[in-house]
Amino acid sequence: MLRNVIAPARGFTQIANSHIWDDDLSDSAFRLLVRALALSEAAARKTTVTELAAGLTGGRITADRARRQLGKKGLLHTTKWRNPAGQVRSESLVSSVPLGAEAAAEIFAERRGVGGLGGVGGVDGRPGAGSRKVGRADVPSPGTVLPTGETLGEKTSSPLPVPPGPDGRLEAAGQLLLTLRRLDERLVLGSREAARLAPLAAEWLARGVSSAGLRHALTAGLPPQVKCPAALLRTRLLEKMPDHETDRLPVTLAICGDCERPFRVVAGEARCASCRSAAPVQPLQPEPERPGWRERVRLAAAGRC
Repeated sequence: MLRNVIAPARGFTQIANSHIWDDDLSDSAFRLLVRALALSEAAARKTTVTELAAGLTGGRITADRARRQLGKKGLLHTTKWRNPAGQVRSESLVSSVPLGAEAAAEIFAERRGVGGLGGVGGVDGRPGAGSRKVGRADVPSPGTVLPTGETLGEKTSSPLPVPPGPDGRLEAAGQLLLTLRRLDERLVLGSREAARLAPLAAEWLARGVSSAGLRHALTAGLPPQVKCPAALLRTRLLEKMPDHETDRLPVTLAICGDCERPFRVVAGEARCASCRSAAPVQPLQPEPERPGWRERVRLAAAGRC
């Protein structure tokens, strides 16, 4: 076996060889670990473990199995805490090295103390400077703290509140929107934002556009600054949406035979859509024939008898 190894100058992630050769970690667990460690600090604060696992093949069962494997290895920890508003928040820590429960708790407390988790400060709930040392840290941080976006209490939101469509296009569109951050880290969407944009993206797929074509249309030629990814993607989905097959047919107008309003003829219809969706037209009953004068005289004479 030959090798050609060129160290990248930027855009790379360091990972221990022990994780690469660990047969107890499935491919999905390894990919989830690498994705989490590859996030920048800013992206990690906006990305949840559920969103990272959205692109894994196998669905929720595979993602849950990957999370359990990382948890057993000490590479994934989860904690819950109550913010000043009284809401119980849940946060995850992905580590590049195995950590015990106490070490993970110290990292959670340290990050929360400096306002790194959801902007919450110290014990009293006020943002504070914490006890960070001046200068470069002696030991690099072993992990990445990720929010889960859950608020436990009256109502807990699902990871992606997108109802599956009859042909799966709506669910596929929502997953596609959540994975755009892989192509451009500025296109970070929340689960609710992806759910609101999923019907528009699903319409693209229904009009014959492939998933790769939709990604290219949404990510090609982005402006230098992206202030609101959801608004930018919504504008592109609306303005660049391809024509439907019926939109390319020649325009033929006719007058409806019932309401006498003009309408566009698509397949030789004689009535507009409103009249066709109404009650069907009953066929005209032929009027009874009126008897002639001879028959009327005969019937009158028979009545007098």
